[in-house]
Amino acid sequence: MQEHERTPEFTESTAPKGLQHNHRVKAGVWGRLTVVDGKLRYCLEDGSGRHWVLCADESVWIPPDVPHRVEILGPTRFYLSFWH
Repeated sequence: MQEHERTPEFTESTAPKGLQHNHRVKAGVWGRLTVVDGKLRYCLEDGSGRHWVLCADESVWIPPDVPHRVEILGPTRFYLSFWH
């Protein structure tokens, strides 16, 4: 896989509201959520109830076409990258 695109770094005050509600990465594209500072929660919205709290220097892969959202847990900096 190759990185195709990367967002700017977001903070608790600049994070797009759409990321905090149920959304999906389009089919055929993997996302990667990376926390630079602070922490946030990555939640699957597929009925499983699974979630992960990510701290600074941690990341998680986001599968294509799987509903998910993030919860901001205080001061944070993070970005998303998209891979094909």
